[in-house]
Amino acid sequence: MPNREQLIVALDFPSREEALTLAGKVWPEATWFKVGLELFTAAGEAVVDSLKEMGARVFLDLKLHDIPNTVAGAAAAAT
Repeated sequence: MPNREQLIVALDFPSREEALTLAGKVWPEATWFKVGLELFTAAGEAVVDSLKEMGARVFLDLKLHDIPNTVAGAAAAAT
């Protein structure tokens, strides 16, 4: 397995724009990206679609039982 397929870059940002900026900087050296609860709540599946259009692979980390900071960020994004 090539090294670029062994790395998952966490896109722990509150906005789609910030997440895609980082993804664009590390693509194609990194091909896997983690979209967490806060980003998914704020941006929805549009962020996943944008990553897939780049050719990226996406790991959705949507657990509700997470560290308080992540849960608070997701709650703020939902309101």
